[in-house]
Amino acid sequence: MSISRQEFLNFKGFLKSRSGIALPDSKQYLVNNRLKPLLEKAGLGCLSDLLNIIHAKPGGDLAIKAVDAMTTNETFWFRDVSHFNYLESILFSELAGFNTPLRVWSAACSSGQEPYSISVSFDKYAGARGREQRLKVIATDISADVLNYAKEGVYTDLELSRGLPSTLKHSHFKRADKGWRISSRHRLRVSFSQVNLLKDFSTLGQFDIIFCRNVLLYFSAETKINILIKMIQVMKSGAYLFLSSSEVLPREVQGLRVVRVAGCKCYRKV
Repeated sequence: MSISRQEFLNFKGFLKSRSGIALPDSKQYLVNNRLKPLLEKAGLGCLSDLLNIIHAKPGGDLAIKAVDAMTTNETFWFRDVSHFNYLESILFSELAGFNTPLRVWSAACSSGQEPYSISVSFDKYAGARGREQRLKVIATDISADVLNYAKEGVYTDLELSRGLPSTLKHSHFKRADKGWRISSRHRLRVSFSQVNLLKDFSTLGQFDIIFCRNVLLYFSAETKINILIKMIQVMKSGAYLFLSSSEVLPREVQGLRVVRVAGCKCYRKV
């Protein structure tokens, strides 16, 4: 399958309006590679056929699958390990209360490795201190398919080998039909829901910590600023925000100060 320049521009406009993702002009090859399996499965001859169906049924299954194909990103366990070291050594102790669960939001959680990594880190923190404290992780993504996968909590040996220390495999996972299922205590801590960051997400509640890594870089500068402003509004006073190590907070975003500790960079609400 090959797509024309106009087809790419038309799809680019659809994707931005639906998900906020602003594809650069150099990504025509990516659209071609990501959508080819969807077109073949649907029996469509070209991208224009898909766009015509999307235009006729903007809320239909193919429109949803087209967005899913472009927003499903690579992920692995304990990505940017300095963030998790900071959680375990300092932040959980600083923020965790005895009566109210510590609330963490994993935005754009993909197939679940990030929110489950947060839960495993909490176990390591709580176990080291011999305390019984509570954690609630809200994990969201725009893709229904990856959320369904994440809810199952079952990962292959290959998926577990990507970032998960071997010492944690048998203590936090059990054998399952298709691989290894993360233990029930982690599945109970993490709740998954479909959220489009372009929309209002204030109903998620207030958070002590937000992870929003490797997703904002796909948005336009204006969209990124708007999302960050909305995120600050759902952060408690003194809450922390983690972006990916390659991202820089736009100067237009106020109310956060940078925190650098032992190779970890994050932002604290002032």
